[in-house]
Amino acid sequence: MNNKSASTWFALRNPVFCRLWLATLLSGTFVSAQDVTATWVMHYVGASSVTLSLMAAAASAPFFIFTLPAGAIADIVNRRAVIVGAVLWQAAWSALLALGAWMDVLNPISVLICIFALGIGLAFGAPVWGAIVPDIVSKEELPSAITLGGVQLNLSGIVGPALGGFLLPLLDAPLLISFNALAFVVVAFVVMQWKPSQEPSAKLRENFTESFISSLRYARNSQRMKVILFRNVLFSLVISVIPALLPVVALRECACSAAQLGLIFACVGVGSLGGAVFVLPYLRARITPNAITSIAMVIMVFVLLSMALIRQVPALMVSMALAGVAWALAGSELWVAGQRVMPGWVRGRMNAFLIMLGQGSMAFGAILWATGVAHLDLDMTFACGAVFALVVLVIGHRFSLNFASEAIVDSAPLDDRHQFPTVPDDDDGPITITIDYAIAGTDRDEFRILMQEVQATCRRNGAFQCRLDESLEEPGLFRLEYTVSTWAEHLRQNQRMTIEETKVYKKAWELHEGNLGPAVRHFRSTQRFMHLPGFGFSGRTFTNTSRMPKPRLVAATSEG
Repeated sequence: MNNKSASTWFALRNPVFCRLWLATLLSGTFVSAQDVTATWVMHYVGASSVTLSLMAAAASAPFFIFTLPAGAIADIVNRRAVIVGAVLWQAAWSALLALGAWMDVLNPISVLICIFALGIGLAFGAPVWGAIVPDIVSKEELPSAITLGGVQLNLSGIVGPALGGFLLPLLDAPLLISFNALAFVVVAFVVMQWKPSQEPSAKLRENFTESFISSLRYARNSQRMKVILFRNVLFSLVISVIPALLPVVALRECACSAAQLGLIFACVGVGSLGGAVFVLPYLRARITPNAITSIAMVIMVFVLLSMALIRQVPALMVSMALAGVAWALAGSELWVAGQRVMPGWVRGRMNAFLIMLGQGSMAFGAILWATGVAHLDLDMTFACGAVFALVVLVIGHRFSLNFASEAIVDSAPLDDRHQFPTVPDDDDGPITITIDYAIAGTDRDEFRILMQEVQATCRRNGAFQCRLDESLEEPGLFRLEYTVSTWAEHLRQNQRMTIEETKVYKKAWELHEGNLGPAVRHFRSTQRFMHLPGFGFSGRTFTNTSRMPKPRLVAATSEG
């Protein structure tokens, strides 16, 4: 990588990305300003400490409910239309919130409803924004574009709260919220000017149900993704203390003014930006990603203990800056680890999983910490949070993220050319594929290990049933059998293979004894049942063989 492409600002030379980045910076700034404004409005209308804590839950809950469907949509439909629709939805609800503020009819419940509705638009837009960046920038610009996405969030998190805190006494809440609605309209207009370089291909395109199921199947059968998702949940539960209890500390314990409240929120963004721009590059050059997340957890232990003890505004601002640093360190490493292990065909949906579980954990954490404030005192709740951060620190060493740096998930499709007397239709199925391997005794252990990953690959990429059997009559004769819902799903399964998966598949193939290679057969069910796991079928029609061995009995027990 040359010096120019290594620059944080390199992707801004791309005019399309630059316009979109500036538009999202504008919108994000006003969203952050509105967060401060909404917090102040809740305080103004007499919300309790518990209700103030629930604001974080109302903002995060839509991500848990709607982000996964949004991720499935992001991989199968026009992404520009989804973004524009999501942004206009947010504009409408911001306008409704502004109208309620102008008419002075807001109460804590109505504000929470508007915050939840705004979160729905953010939930539908977030995975799509992440998915379109590779379509806008070149490979050389991509690292800079990802970094600038974080910079945009941090700049918005700094300028927005400070701007909201200072302008709130001057302009009042209704006008600030109205500006936010207008900013959303500007973003929608800018996005509409972007013309995708190529429309998504309709060939073998999944419908919504297929896309949704395939995302669940991939997450379930990818050990890497399960570790990253688990670590993301733990981190989100820890960091959720900050948005949940910061308003309570600032408004109830420190009696902050609107300007002070804005500055305290801005300190989180200052810490995040400093962590991303200065601390993170320094640490990445010297220690592993998992060690960076451990440092973030240590910082959070000190932050939570300090919040249990201090009630002075300057000390609270320092604590929030440190919390922002921890947020940037752990959040960035978890996100980068996720991007490194996600193949392109499922990236939108897996990003949605990350966001969904992260924000869902934030919502659950907010409720948990609000319950702690209601039943324990505030100091004890912070102390419990510090203990939990220590537990997460220990768990992090058991479930390390360092594997992500070695992942190779570039596409490497298998040859899916087939010659059948009758060409199957795309929706024919279920389809069962069998592969017979003849393995020498000295290679059996290696073969069994390889086939564990081959079976995991089959399940990740489309199979809802997969098993490996060994013949009783002829030890060393193995049969891999897996079933997909339709012929189109089988073709998609071959196209989804990555370099790593193809290498494992070929290693197992090369262990076969004989010159002709393993025998591959395809079967189509003669009875159409529901193409979902748990619905059996019987009576298959033989459609093709690569060669015709004599029939053999296969053991009933399965290793898969």
